[in-house]
Amino acid sequence: MRRELKILVAMVMAGILVACALGQGKSSGVSSQMETAQQIAKLEKKIDSNQQEMDALVKQYVQQGGQDVGSLVAQGLTPDQQHVLEAKLKNEEGIGYKDLISDILAKQKAMEDLRVKVQDLEKTLPSPVDVTKGERHADIAMAYLTKEKGLDEGTAKKLVQQVNLMDELVPGFKVWNFYSNGVYGTFVTQGDAKVSPYGVIQHNRQALVNAKNTAIAQRDTLAKERDTLTQQVADLNAKKDDLTQQVGLLQAERQDLTLKVVDLQGQRDDLESRNNAVFYRVGARKNLVQEGAIRASWLQKPSLVKYGEDQFPQHLDLRSADAITISAGIEGLPKIRKVRVAPASVFKAGQDYAVQISPDGQEATLKLLAKDKFRASRSIMILVD
Repeated sequence: MRRELKILVAMVMAGILVACALGQGKSSGVSSQMETAQQIAKLEKKIDSNQQEMDALVKQYVQQGGQDVGSLVAQGLTPDQQHVLEAKLKNEEGIGYKDLISDILAKQKAMEDLRVKVQDLEKTLPSPVDVTKGERHADIAMAYLTKEKGLDEGTAKKLVQQVNLMDELVPGFKVWNFYSNGVYGTFVTQGDAKVSPYGVIQHNRQALVNAKNTAIAQRDTLAKERDTLTQQVADLNAKKDDLTQQVGLLQAERQDLTLKVVDLQGQRDDLESRNNAVFYRVGARKNLVQEGAIRASWLQKPSLVKYGEDQFPQHLDLRSADAITISAGIEGLPKIRKVRVAPASVFKAGQDYAVQISPDGQEATLKLLAKDKFRASRSIMILVD
């Protein structure tokens, strides 16, 4: 999941918010249109940057006594207010912040020029869909392919399933759709929205972080409540002789609390174990290559191909152990001749790990030398030849 998120962020930073093509060859028409949409996204990013700089200048201007644009932060200047500032600059009124007014007008002009460029580029593309509240990217894509391009629903669905779509669209976003000769592409730009598509992705990512922090806080609160309840049980036990009629109730409550404590302890121990573990899978190198779990050749170091949790069913708690025992019989090999770790570009034999094979080749021990490195990597494949 972390890997997929990094890839997504890298795509956004490059300006390609949503883009994909289907078919044996990429349509030059769709490719050109996608590049134009990407240019629009980059220009919109520059507009946002200029707007932020202008907001800072306006704030400074107001602090120095100017009130002409104080209510327009994050909106830009109205024609009347722009005229007032231009007149002040021309007549040298408020000379104490003449340079500041000049900078504000320059930023306003820069944004106007960028918006003109955006409009010129948009004119070269097919009309986009202006997103309204509640609209979904997948629905917009399907409507475009079936209603405007006349594709049957099955074909359109296959095309849509093979492109990257934005999970959350904001009213004001523009969704561009391009189709030619079996090739479909789609792109999202900011349009009239107050936030960019990249900003939405950042917000959602922060929401996940906040949710995690909230869960941690709730866990800590429950731990404190557990300690309080445990103390209450101790107090009730001390008064047991005086409250014999409530013994059954108190015992039931104590048992319930004890189970909760054991369950929480077990969850904590399991979490700590997994956080300090390396997840691995042992397999015959040939079988792992054929399965597609790793990529390896005589000229290429073994590397991981699949990263799903199901690919690494076993784990080793590095706090208490540093060795993995491998049996030839388990892997269906007559004997073990060689043991390697993938990805080989990360882990070096003799430096990060050491292998000891029994004289009869029926068993091997993989000793992890660089435990912190394995803990950081999280997942490895153990290749047996």
